[in-house]
Amino acid sequence: MCSRRAGASPASTMLRIVWAVGAALAAARSSAQSPSDIHAWLEKADEARSAFPAALIRARATHIENGAVTGTADFDIYVKGRDRALIVFRGGKNDGRKALTVGDRMWLIIPGAENPVPITQNQRLMGGASFGDVARMRLAEDFTAATRPGTERVGDRECMVLDLTATSPKAPYPRLTLWLDAAPDKLPRKLRFFLPSGKAAREVVFTRFRKVGGKDVVSEMEIRDLLGPTAAAVTRLEYLDIRPAKIDDAIFTPEGAKAM
Repeated sequence: MCSRRAGASPASTMLRIVWAVGAALAAARSSAQSPSDIHAWLEKADEARSAFPAALIRARATHIENGAVTGTADFDIYVKGRDRALIVFRGGKNDGRKALTVGDRMWLIIPGAENPVPITQNQRLMGGASFGDVARMRLAEDFTAATRPGTERVGDRECMVLDLTATSPKAPYPRLTLWLDAAPDKLPRKLRFFLPSGKAAREVVFTRFRKVGGKDVVSEMEIRDLLGPTAAAVTRLEYLDIRPAKIDDAIFTPEGAKAM
């Protein structure tokens, strides 16, 4: 007959047992997550961010500092495939300006200017939001991922946490952290971007989703630049309308976009 260790109360013994069982269950759950499961979750996250092969999106960016709106911009986004997007600004001082993305190349097209201006995907759209935020990064294709044990909360959601590593050495953000709903739908809730130095540079929180064509798609996100003087500000990017569309390939050239 075994005696209880001196000084150990029944309550503390029970707590250790509960903790050990919980840790074992978490480890078992983590080990059950195969690479194919993780890849499927990344594909689901990609689908929520870019659900259709070609789409027209009416969008608004709002810059907020210390709780006050300091600027807004409305624009239309024409997207086709994973690497082509055309942003057309509507109203305000940028009315008629366009930003064209084709693969890794981007141009800014200014009304009245003869030639498009090459830019990078990190060029600012407004506040912490860049033109790359409305382009089509593919988590499932561009990154490998590993899950952390246990879960973390994002707002009122219990989330799994995945550490992502870029497959290309040229990636501007070689490492990401992704928070996914622990619920079966596995919707993305937050993304954090890390520089090659290891510093956290930007964070995107996916705040709203809507059903479009039977799919759950992101309809609002909040973007924070974690470095520099704008770290306390947030840029809200709203997708006011999302529609599958037939889009002419011709607009995804500098000449075609300019003539549009």
